[in-house]
Amino acid sequence: MDIFDYLEEMQVELFQKSFEEIEAKYYQLCSTIAGDNVAERIRNINLDILQTKLKSSLPKALYIANEQSVEAIYFEYDMDNEWESTFFVCDEYSSLSEEDDDWDSEWIAEIEGPINREFAQIYQENGFDETEKAKAKAVTLFLVIRTVTALGTVAQSMKVNVPPLCIGFHDQDPIMRIKE
Repeated sequence: MDIFDYLEEMQVELFQKSFEEIEAKYYQLCSTIAGDNVAERIRNINLDILQTKLKSSLPKALYIANEQSVEAIYFEYDMDNEWESTFFVCDEYSSLSEEDDDWDSEWIAEIEGPINREFAQIYQENGFDETEKAKAKAVTLFLVIRTVTALGTVAQSMKVNVPPLCIGFHDQDPIMRIKE
């Protein structure tokens, strides 16, 4: 399967399964294809600091979203640049079924998000899906889902109403919806 087919499957799973179930699936895929050592290395990366920083940035985006009555929050991370991330507060939104993500490039505010050098290092070692295609693809998918579930977990822990919350790596199309 193409990596983008897996990403589409991942999107469906985000609406049907728990974060733990999805992460376990992609851990197993990574372990089977790339090896136990690589999968364990990714799974053992502590995301507490990342989630703490997300807990600091997401409320800023939510505050603006509530004040401005905006439509969505889009979180983008750059795999090629230390997993650097940004929250974009968007005044437009199209649901997944509309298959139109042009709205994500129009925002009224941006809030700096965290970086994740450990994910970036592993990604740099393997590439998107260039090296030993199956291995690199499995590694990338596991890194992606750990990023998605980290943000999703933080969003679920918030005691406020969250507008549609979307996530994607730089130039991902379509982007994923954590909450629609």
